Amino acid sequence: MEKRQNTRLPVRLSGQLCLDDGCQHDTETQDIGLCGAFLDRVRLGGVGHGCVLTLFGGEEDVFSVTIDVRVVHENEFGSGVEFQSLDRRDFELLESLLEARAPAPAQIRRELKQRRFPDLKNWMLSSSG
Repeated sequence: MEKRQNTRLPVRLSGQLCLDDGCQHDTETQDIGLCGAFLDRVRLGGVGHGCVLTLFGGEEDVFSVTIDVRVVHENEFGSGVEFQSLDRRDFELLESLLEARAPAPAQIRRELKQRRFPDLKNWMLSSSG
């Protein structure tokens, strides 16, 4: 039974996971939405485990976004992660990508109006002096 509230699109983005112990794993999204993704070829240590995911867009969509994620599902094909928080500008990049690739962009906009997205932060570096 599908419990997902947000749209997921079959968009493949390369990524890198950074685990708490400093280990890094290359991965790729099988699908992605405003609140989560399924990551191929990686198991992250069980449901509830947190890590940092950086996704890279190429070709016409050149960008990188960094997201705090939490594992919500694992199987032999990979891990389903829920986005916990990300920078507001990174979220805007992700939102633009999904709207451009969605067969029904209005659905993505509805999800935004319903505030179904992760916690947005302002991760700009501040100088200390």
